[in-house]
Amino acid sequence: MDEKSDLIFTLQKAGVELPLNTERPFFVLCPFHKDRRKPNMRVDPRQGVFHCFACGVGGDAISFVGLQLFGPSFNHRNSEMFKKVLDALDRYEVPKIEYRPPPRPKELNRDIVQVLTLAARVYHLALMGKAGNKARTILKDRKIDIEDMRRYRLGFASPGALVGALAGYPPSLRIAAEEAGLFIMGKDGKPRELLARRIIFPDVMRNGSVKHMIGRSTDPNSKAAYKYFALSGLPRTIWGLDRASKTKPVILTESTPDAVNLLQMGFQGTAVGGTGIASYLIPRLSRFHVVILPQNDDRGREAVQRWAELLPKVRVLWEYPFSEGEKDLNDQVRSCGLSATRKTLVTALAEVGITYKLN
Repeated sequence: MDEKSDLIFTLQKAGVELPLNTERPFFVLCPFHKDRRKPNMRVDPRQGVFHCFACGVGGDAISFVGLQLFGPSFNHRNSEMFKKVLDALDRYEVPKIEYRPPPRPKELNRDIVQVLTLAARVYHLALMGKAGNKARTILKDRKIDIEDMRRYRLGFASPGALVGALAGYPPSLRIAAEEAGLFIMGKDGKPRELLARRIIFPDVMRNGSVKHMIGRSTDPNSKAAYKYFALSGLPRTIWGLDRASKTKPVILTESTPDAVNLLQMGFQGTAVGGTGIASYLIPRLSRFHVVILPQNDDRGREAVQRWAELLPKVRVLWEYPFSEGEKDLNDQVRSCGLSATRKTLVTALAEVGITYKLN
């Protein structure tokens, strides 16, 4: 049990327009950037936290007030800033309430696995059909061809397709879909599909069922912080790890297209799906021989530095030879092709003492 300042009360005091139902997670317009088209800030009233998928801000009620007072420069560790935030919370008479974060299940229940597997099938069929034309073009540009779209069951979340598919199933699956985060409460109090209009990368287990999925925006103007995100109602995963073998090295990357390219080249490609690794994933990752391939930018290298501290036995390809303008492995694949990139990666692995025999 954790007693914290009431986030919903804080949002109301700040003039944020809330939906009628504030008992379940919902989206609102973010007050910290020009959020006009659609709400990008997700609020979880059960845990008392918020996160904006567009500008990247997040935290609890203290973070919200801190951002109001000091903007992006707010730092919890700055004693003067922190004191002024606490004074503001007292002045607004924000009550304290007890939050009990829901326990993260060790195993997903049968209904959630079934609805995720169904959703992945619906999304894959949409990608292969007329609705997926734009998404297929984006994937082909990233050197992921039709055969590999099928092999890795990639998809496209065509709006309304999943709702129609669920109509013929028991209500328990619709409830499971909401629990998994496939649907989220909108500003109007009605559920909306979280990953709508996104390319879908399902995290498929060895038995063929799906345990998670990551969505990538098809909007070329999408902000970096909003381009990728995973389902919000499930424990985080390392994409691809559940079908990896412990007998060969696992190459860990930040993005799922990089991981797919690695799989295409014969490596065991996996992806964090962002810059942060959840603490409960570390023991599982530690059972594998992990090699990290950083992205070619400061943000990516900073993330990898944190990962390496959590995984002391990991090897990092710090000197991987990216060319100018290549920010990640997928950029290199697009520039040089899969075959040439594979040779470059084999050489880089050899330089850190790893001989990778490709099938």
